[in-house]
Amino acid sequence: MPVRFLGFALLMALWLALPACGVRQLAHGEIQPPEVRFQGLALGRPTGQTWPVTVTLLLTNSNPRALNLKGYDCKLWLEGVSVAQAASSEPVYLPPYGRTRAKIPIVVKLPAVASLLPRLLEPQPRLHYQVAGGFRLGAVLGGLVRVPFRFQGEVTPQEGLDLLGLYKH
Repeated sequence: MPVRFLGFALLMALWLALPACGVRQLAHGEIQPPEVRFQGLALGRPTGQTWPVTVTLLLTNSNPRALNLKGYDCKLWLEGVSVAQAASSEPVYLPPYGRTRAKIPIVVKLPAVASLLPRLLEPQPRLHYQVAGGFRLGAVLGGLVRVPFRFQGEVTPQEGLDLLGLYKH
């Protein structure tokens, strides 16, 4: 019985030490978190009771080894009103010294943006938006460490539709 316990204890110690290596590497600057850049906010055509929105981000890996991200979470505000959130555990692969474009689909429920309708009917409507969230680093504590992002700007409905066409492929 004591041999089994010792084996289990050693296995647990090894298992607990592995993620700590990623934390140490991050703390010592051996692993750099990916750079997250905003590429665009595309507004789809409303259908039924929903309004599809796509947030496109460019992730850049400055490390000599690949990074695996364990998904993301994201929130969207339009005109200062929180209108939707999205989350995914789908992995994102970043090759060594490489880039990956991440498209985050968000579905806005139309009742959440009903107060914005008068603004959309203006002659040249512009929507102020804010997008915030984070990607989870797989190499550090099994994805518990987040790489946060926050962007804001404005978009017209037509610009949003034009951007959607650029990123469909």
